[in-house]
Amino acid sequence: MDMLTTHLLSFLAGLVAGAGVLYWLLPARRQGSQLIRERDEARNALNHYRDQVDRHFLETADLVNDLTQSYRAVHQHLSQGAHGLCSEAGRRKAAAKNLDAAFEPDTPASQPLDYAPKAQGTLSEDFGLGKKKADGPYSPVGRDEDEPAAVVAPPRDYADVGSDDDDSDKPR
Repeated sequence: MDMLTTHLLSFLAGLVAGAGVLYWLLPARRQGSQLIRERDEARNALNHYRDQVDRHFLETADLVNDLTQSYRAVHQHLSQGAHGLCSEAGRRKAAAKNLDAAFEPDTPASQPLDYAPKAQGTLSEDFGLGKKKADGPYSPVGRDEDEPAAVVAPPRDYADVGSDDDDSDKPR
């Protein structure tokens, strides 16, 4: 029995020593708990930030509502003052300038067109250029209004290898 006890004690001592060495040599366990702790801290920080954003926008909404109410009160005060202090002709002129009266709900709104209505097609590249005096690097360079203007050509695009220009047979 003495031998059995010795083997049993040495087995238990080896088991305890192996578990201790394994605990100290495996950093993944320590890193795992550290990652979990960092994740929880980041999650708490994110929740705190979200709460701050929510509070900020709720307070902003309340302040905008207060501003709107104040604007309405000022508008009503001015309207009552104008009604009491202005003549009938002045009130009619003010009503004519009212933005609500200027809007005609009977007129349907149409989408903007991407073509010239008379041409029944897309806009050309020179649409409206004859009406304005161009100002820029490719604008006409005439000195007088009566003198015909020479147009500066845009720089040649040397990336077009297969172009049909007159100088296409020149070496590049």
